[in-house]
Amino acid sequence: MTYLIVTESLIDNLESLDLDIEYQKISKEELNLNEQSSLFNDEFYKFVHDGYFTYKSLQDKKYNFSSKYIFQIKKSNLQKFQNIDEIIVIHNTFKKKEQFPWDLTNIIFNKNKNLNIELLHYFSYKETNFRSFFIFFSKEIFRLKLLVNGNPDEVSSILNEKKDFKYEKVDILLKKLDKSNLDAAINLVYKLEEKMLKSSYNQENSKRFIIAAKQKLQV
Repeated sequence: MTYLIVTESLIDNLESLDLDIEYQKISKEELNLNEQSSLFNDEFYKFVHDGYFTYKSLQDKKYNFSSKYIFQIKKSNLQKFQNIDEIIVIHNTFKKKEQFPWDLTNIIFNKNKNLNIELLHYFSYKETNFRSFFIFFSKEIFRLKLLVNGNPDEVSSILNEKKDFKYEKVDILLKKLDKSNLDAAINLVYKLEEKMLKSSYNQENSKRFIIAAKQKLQV
């Protein structure tokens, strides 16, 4: 029996669906449907967590719907499976809270707030998520560095941004922040940027960067 999870956003685990089955997560790259004969008797389902499937893509692979797999599909593709008896369709109605880079940077600068595990995972798990944070965070600390001795009007012009609440935040931070720690954080940015240019994305490097940045900048 095959499970189809109907979801408009890919999910990384099945906790919110409360399914009473044992499963193992696999990536789409690890999927090898030519091994169905051996997997058919496996007590665990295989949950493909990082990609969508369509009826055609499974048909092209000559997939046997009696196999113990859990696939994610979009609602627009559900009708194509209507004539398949050996499926269980589950609709994901859980609304995932949207995460923003500034949610994480606010925690990094605040010594009274611990790193949120959910945010840490979200912004390190995927390269696109991490890069959105990295770009935002880099601009935050370079703004801080420029304003150590710079004129706010000139800095806002250089960064092509409005002189709004961000500059009020900088004033507060600079009164508490050790300038040597700011330089150390900028050095972390350069080192990680160099690593990302030379090698493929690494989740652990991203996590370590976020943790190290908080250690340097929390006030």
